[in-house]
Amino acid sequence: MWLVVVLALPVLAIAAVTWNRFDGLYGQDPYAYYDYAIGPLRSALLALHLPPPFTWPPGYPLLVALTSFIVGVTPRAGQLVSLAAGVLTPIFTALFAYEVWSKDREWSSPVSRFPFHAIPLLAGLLVALTGQLWQSSVVVMSDTTALAAVTAGAWALARYGRREMPRSAVWLMLAAGAVAYAIMTRWAYALVAVPFTMYAVLLLARSGWRTAIRHGLAAAAVALIVLTPVLVPQLRSLAGAASDLPFAVDLQVYSWNPLNAFRRQFVTADGLLSYRWPNGLWYAVAPANRFYFTPLLAPLLLPGLWAVVRRKAAAPLLLVVGWATAIFIFHAGAPWQNFRFNLAHLPPLAILVAIGVQTVALWLARIEHQQLRRLALVALAAYLIVGMALMARGGWALTRGFVDRKDRDLALIRQVEELTPPDAQLLAFGLTLTLQHYADRTTYELFYQDEASLSALLDAKQPLYLLLDVANAASQWTGMPPEDNYRWLQEHADLTTVADLSPLTLFEVRQAP
Repeated sequence: MWLVVVLALPVLAIAAVTWNRFDGLYGQDPYAYYDYAIGPLRSALLALHLPPPFTWPPGYPLLVALTSFIVGVTPRAGQLVSLAAGVLTPIFTALFAYEVWSKDREWSSPVSRFPFHAIPLLAGLLVALTGQLWQSSVVVMSDTTALAAVTAGAWALARYGRREMPRSAVWLMLAAGAVAYAIMTRWAYALVAVPFTMYAVLLLARSGWRTAIRHGLAAAAVALIVLTPVLVPQLRSLAGAASDLPFAVDLQVYSWNPLNAFRRQFVTADGLLSYRWPNGLWYAVAPANRFYFTPLLAPLLLPGLWAVVRRKAAAPLLLVVGWATAIFIFHAGAPWQNFRFNLAHLPPLAILVAIGVQTVALWLARIEHQQLRRLALVALAAYLIVGMALMARGGWALTRGFVDRKDRDLALIRQVEELTPPDAQLLAFGLTLTLQHYADRTTYELFYQDEASLSALLDAKQPLYLLLDVANAASQWTGMPPEDNYRWLQEHADLTTVADLSPLTLFEVRQAP
């Protein structure tokens, strides 16, 4: 029980500090998740229907909608789901580390046994102290839900792989269901399912053919049942020759190219994206960021990886290294750089760091001089404590900065309300969803407008305003709707600057004289 408390405390503490200041909504995606969960999805559940179409898989909004039946229609429902998953992820990581590395291992001396048995706790603590996990645990987003599910699946699969005979099919079924739910929450985890499935097939191949068939079919059935809310609507859509697959709109605009690992500039649905480092290098060094393991602890990944490769055991190679590698290859070849994406392989990386600590401790334990050996081990412990303290400091800075940014957005909205009449219509880009949820003004998304809709807004009797980051529209969105629509308004309307709300500018839009 004490282990659960220790691993849950950091995430719970950051949630307690930010709870009264932040409702979990920011940017764009959280609003989309929340609106879908408490709108069409909640209505479908009340009518006992399958989830209606949505941009992303429905695993997370399903939980949000169900939670809303308990706590009410509020963003807190989404926050509670993210928080619960964020608390569970370090616990599942510790259990996974125990099964995949610590179980069935024996060491000859107490000196070597101590760091070895500490690996599960250390891996869980590293996850619990990760700044990005803190931030993702207090927002209305699917990241922690998918991560907790796939980590639970990894633990169950490693538990199924114990040397004990006969193996219980329950663990394989639990693993299949958990990984399937992770896929139903974020598609990227379908790649993690590849090494996981390889390990499961390897285990089944070592069993009798009767056991293999029985266990394999049971696990496949569980996975299919869990994926039913996604598969049935998609099959219906394919049968009807629809242009867009439900829950897969993101996949249809997604691109992957191994050469992207060497590129740092991309043209995407998000406009022109220019980065300082090539994708592959950026994702390779991302674990050293202060919002993850910091430059102090990230290098311990290398001795950890060395120890896993040297051991040549299927479980750590496929479940730990395979998981981390699948996520790295995917993101290195995609045209986006986002620190949040590194969360998808946080547990296996934390386990590798913990194994790295153990490996270094074993090296130091071989020092013959007793006092020098003790000094070296104490120095390693101090180094580890300082590294974890820096992780916590980075996590606090990330989460506090995130909450402060939301406060600034709300303050900007109050300024917009003060600068515009109550009956004003507002065209916006970037802050549109925040305005639609918190501002008492009719707000339209500039991205979705065309000449006809802009002309209609100009002809309307209500005053019209535009809120736009002009420099961003010109640099990132050249030749795309935000910039094109701004240029059209410049040519066909009279734009008067009302206020500079850096980086945004508020314009009054009138009919051209």
